[in-house]
Amino acid sequence: MTVPIVISKPSIEKNQFDPLEQFLAGQLSENTRRAYHADLGLFFRFLDLDLPDLETLRGITFRQVIAFRNHLASDGFKRTSINRKLSSLKAFFKMLVAAGYIEQNPADSTLVRGYKVEENLSGKAIASSALKKILGAISEEKNELVNARDMAIFHLLAYGGLRRSEAANVSWNDISRDGVFFILHLPQTKSGVPQDIKLQQIVVHHLETYRQELVNCGYEASGRVFISLSRNNSHGQPLTDQSVNLIVKKYALKAGVSAKITAHMFRHTCCTLAIEGGAKPQQVQAHLRHKDLKTTMLYYENREKLTDNASDYINLE
Repeated sequence: MTVPIVISKPSIEKNQFDPLEQFLAGQLSENTRRAYHADLGLFFRFLDLDLPDLETLRGITFRQVIAFRNHLASDGFKRTSINRKLSSLKAFFKMLVAAGYIEQNPADSTLVRGYKVEENLSGKAIASSALKKILGAISEEKNELVNARDMAIFHLLAYGGLRRSEAANVSWNDISRDGVFFILHLPQTKSGVPQDIKLQQIVVHHLETYRQELVNCGYEASGRVFISLSRNNSHGQPLTDQSVNLIVKKYALKAGVSAKITAHMFRHTCCTLAIEGGAKPQQVQAHLRHKDLKTTMLYYENREKLTDNASDYINLE
């Protein structure tokens, strides 16, 4: 009589394996790791779990994920935030399924529906008239060094479409020349992969003006490009991404523009202005470094609705 051979999965003792730690370690970007950690931590706290082991994770059902989704909605979370947290859960459990630790993803979109997000991308772009007012407010800054720094920040955000964290982390060594073109190397990006963008001549002009002002005022034009010029303990230290945002808001308020202006809105504005100027989708995708062309196309579809709208064909006169 032949005895069948049964191959069983190796057992993993409790505390010997940390699924969450393994998942986070696989992410390329520190920002992504932090976001995943926050989202997953919120879910586990909702289930009253501290550090769930594999046995606990195997017992989680899609009904618990749905309950978490509904809890977030009742607590007033925006739809974009809810969907991001659901995506974090789906990615985490997808890793566990791929590794063979669990059989089914309880956060799979076929089991848990997200909240539909209505895109209104045009509302995220800053109007050209508002941009001119903000630029005018910066030009009225009497401190020449502050003026030069903030002019450089404004043009880098508007033409480069940088995220505020990318702008804050730019170093002088990241700027180089390739023939007749100037290139900005971004070692720290959302994707975790270094990327390059082209710098327009007007951006280079304001960066060079700012650098010369730094030298004239006795600062070393080395290391990080943008430094704090506040009269406090942060003076001379690199700007944080929050500081970049506060600088933008300061001039928006001075210009009488909406207080809701943020540094990230310059990224949307860069995209919209490029589209309106005639740039192709692939060009905009490359410059803004969108991972998926679908993201870029949302802007195109939004602008198309306005440039060739049904109401344009109505004539009551």
